[in-house]
Amino acid sequence: MTRFIAFVICCLAAVSCSAGNDEPATAPESQIDPSGVGAEGFAASQQPSAVRETLEITSWKGADEAASSGLPEVIASFEQEYPTIDVSFRLVTRLDSDLVLVPEIQAGNPPDVMMTDLALAKLLADEQLLLDLGTESAWYGRISSDLRPSLTFDGAVYMAPMKSGGMGNFVNLELLQKVGITEAPTTIDELIDACVRLNAANITPMTFAGGFSAPLFVIANGLADSTQPPETFGSGTALFVDDAGFLQAMESVRDLIDARCFDPAEQAGLDPWSVALTTFRSGEVAMMPHGGWNIPGFDQEPTLTYVLAPIPTRNEPGAVLDLLGFGWSIPSGAKNPEAAQAFVDWMARPAQVQAVVESDVGYTPFDDATRSFSTSMAPLWDSRSEHGAFDYPFGVLQWPKSLENEIWSSTGDFLLDPSITNEEVLSRWDEAVAEARSSS
Repeated sequence: MTRFIAFVICCLAAVSCSAGNDEPATAPESQIDPSGVGAEGFAASQQPSAVRETLEITSWKGADEAASSGLPEVIASFEQEYPTIDVSFRLVTRLDSDLVLVPEIQAGNPPDVMMTDLALAKLLADEQLLLDLGTESAWYGRISSDLRPSLTFDGAVYMAPMKSGGMGNFVNLELLQKVGITEAPTTIDELIDACVRLNAANITPMTFAGGFSAPLFVIANGLADSTQPPETFGSGTALFVDDAGFLQAMESVRDLIDARCFDPAEQAGLDPWSVALTTFRSGEVAMMPHGGWNIPGFDQEPTLTYVLAPIPTRNEPGAVLDLLGFGWSIPSGAKNPEAAQAFVDWMARPAQVQAVVESDVGYTPFDDATRSFSTSMAPLWDSRSEHGAFDYPFGVLQWPKSLENEIWSSTGDFLLDPSITNEEVLSRWDEAVAEARSSS
């Protein structure tokens, strides 16, 4: 029987992170092996050890139904397949993971398996605090080709990814239909037209919070129009201030301000994680750039008719941003490394990945392109499948974390004072990159 020992470790300090809240179902029949032999090549009855073991797992998901990611059911299935392993589940928030788990590992008292994102995995791997999971594993070969380089460090892999999430533009279809618009806008011109019509009907067009939604819009538009690979901006090889794509992205924000899509001063300090979400969920605004992790909460609102669509850009089809979410890592000094490896390999099988993806409303980071089947996500998924998506640069470590903080800050400052030039904003981004490189 699963023993969920869920408790929250008190925050020692505030640590920011990119991932939103960083995604039960069954896999397609073709992915299920009726013989009982899993994708990793061992039988269901085979155990890493004949002795009964307790496997301690830390996670920032799974504490409650709203943020479970299907983990209670999935872990219960793992214990059924491995009856000599008992799972002890401990909740450690993402904000606490750096400060709590690192000292535990350094002191020789680590969990056996820990939930990580790529930033946390890289931090621990650099300090030699994680075990190499091996590129020879069956699941490593299934990682999508665009993500594999980001997950591999000098030939080693320290995190088995579990899900990716989509970021786009939430659109209240009922409000748009009131002004004669039947589909989510995917170009800047269509977005501006929607804002004009909505304003004429006394409907607030957009939530555009400076602390997340506005930067998301600028990053998506910049990547869509830039001719430079995203990683060149993070390395300082290319400069944001010299890039026509990012300059045009800032100009598009000015166009939205002129079209009265939002009041920039009001949006500058709007909390994107509470007030903005509540405003959209209650039907007070028509559109909001944000992450697909909000879908389970929005779906609980019976009067909300909405979709998650691509972020409008100058040209069709808009832009979808993929955020690489959480995965699993094994700390150095794990007390039960064989059982830990069995858990990681088992979780990376298609059926378990699909169960998490279904619960978390995301899609797999592996090349078996399964996703949640939320109809609210259909426009984002269809566009992503047909036209592709951009990896959110911070999620795959292409841009330094300090740059993200600067983008949020400088975009908020711009909304407070649109007389600030595009070049002044983007120069601050380049300065943040230069500072990060000089301190590394």
